[in-house]
Amino acid sequence: MNGSTIEAHLGRTVQELVPELYPLFEKYLLRAMQGEAIPEVEVTRPDRLHGDEDKTMLVSYQPALDELGEVMGVSVAVVDITRRKQAEESLRESEEHLRYMVELNPEIPWVMDSEGNNLDVSSRWVETTGLSKERTRNQGWLEALHPGDRDLTMKTIRNALHTGRHIDVEYRVKTIDRGWRWMRSRGSPRFGQAGEILRWYGSVEDIDERKQMEQALLVNGS
Repeated sequence: MNGSTIEAHLGRTVQELVPELYPLFEKYLLRAMQGEAIPEVEVTRPDRLHGDEDKTMLVSYQPALDELGEVMGVSVAVVDITRRKQAEESLRESEEHLRYMVELNPEIPWVMDSEGNNLDVSSRWVETTGLSKERTRNQGWLEALHPGDRDLTMKTIRNALHTGRHIDVEYRVKTIDRGWRWMRSRGSPRFGQAGEILRWYGSVEDIDERKQMEQALLVNGS
């Protein structure tokens, strides 16, 4: 890790071996010399052996005591956690990428438990209806539905909860700036190993223009 042989370490101070990093280590070494144990300090440094990436180390300092309990030195443990940190960073980037994809999707994703309670909904639902995520949780999202559509919507959902069939229901939603608009909500269950429903995942799509075209065709056809 230091790019030096074992022999090159012997008889030399930490400052001599890694002068560029010693300012980071010094305070911990001094504290350990006073008898304090310091676990898991994260340090990033250039890779001296390959030079193509930084290395991330987890460094712990433990005072070494003699038979009288006096501090005679410091035991330092170093663990290379570079790969773990890279994996964590990749996961964060993946989650951030997914979050942006979800938020920019024209449809509004939602998650529901096996009892029909809303667990999570995209912030686009908040922007569309004005209902906060807190008010939307459980069955609070029904506040945004037209009173004439609530019974049919809940009947459809209860039937899906009982049978495990896909949810596909249309209803009107009161929007902040465009009044009542027709939406279509579709969802599917995720099953556990025993066949039980664990969660429901779905999305809400604005179909108001389609409904208006259908209505216009009915009027013209009659």
